[in-house]
Amino acid sequence: MSASQALLNARRALYAITGGSYDSNDVAAARLTTAQRTEYFRSAAFRDWVAAEKAEGREVFWLRDVDKTQAAGDVFTFFYHWCCRHNAFTAEGVKAIKKALTAKRRKIPALRRVSGMQPMDVVALWLRKEAGHDGISLLELWSNYYWPAQVGWRRDEKKAHLAAFAPEYARRIYPGVPEENRTLEEAGVHVVIVSNGDQELAVAAAPYLGIKPENVVGATLRYGTDGKATGVPHSYEVFGEEWGTRPQPGKALNFHFWVHSNRARFGWDFIVDDNIVIAGRDGDSASADGGMMIHCPKAAIGNFMIDTPGEPDRLAALQKLAAKYGWNRGQFITLKQLASELGAKP
Repeated sequence: MSASQALLNARRALYAITGGSYDSNDVAAARLTTAQRTEYFRSAAFRDWVAAEKAEGREVFWLRDVDKTQAAGDVFTFFYHWCCRHNAFTAEGVKAIKKALTAKRRKIPALRRVSGMQPMDVVALWLRKEAGHDGISLLELWSNYYWPAQVGWRRDEKKAHLAAFAPEYARRIYPGVPEENRTLEEAGVHVVIVSNGDQELAVAAAPYLGIKPENVVGATLRYGTDGKATGVPHSYEVFGEEWGTRPQPGKALNFHFWVHSNRARFGWDFIVDDNIVIAGRDGDSASADGGMMIHCPKAAIGNFMIDTPGEPDRLAALQKLAAKYGWNRGQFITLKQLASELGAKP
């Protein structure tokens, strides 16, 4: 059977479970759970299609975000919180945090009542913002605190912190996610974490998600000639309020970079688009993950929008963006995740 015919069979099998159709004009028409999708990945229709693609000389990939997609909350915020509790920051890192806090408090009078000027105050101010008050947004936490806080770390020092933190993060992973990722790999699909966040942190978390550490790409912390972290990352992420409702290109660029860097693994001297099959993509963010779904080549099976436990507004925003920018609205399918042992807050 040809790969094209096998793909049609695989799509029919999927929509028999989810409802909707590949050429539907409704982004909310199709829906399934993680358990249902795992069984689908074990089905003959899906596995025959993957085998047919590989028999014709192509490699098959599944792209996944981390936060709120595979586990509750934001792993980068959790790691920052862990570092606060364990006094893991260097003196330079604490100084950078206090400098950013001072600048923030000068702009917002209400925050002057917050005492301490310590790293943990960043978490408190972020939770204030989440509750609808003046504080620090998640984007601010990443750009103004998370990265600068790492000033002075050496690679082996950060790696040790990550190894100690990762088992704690495992309790936030949604039920069934590691099994699903391993099922995809067993079927011959390369599961790749595509993140705009800290690549070293995502690598540490990957084994707990059932994903190979080498299959991770994200923002990379820069180290100086002295071997110490500068607190400045390299990232393809696009910042700015206007990008909150647009499909940004950061993750598409990250995946392209990852494929280029790993081409020797697949026996390629250079990248040939026809050799790359993106089976599917998972995400919860309208801007970042919506961009991955729209700017990358179309998904063979589908784009899976995560119904994040306790955060229905995220799904609504992604559905709205998909309805506006998606080439084929029927490719967008809602994936229902179950809540993890630990919630989304530190």
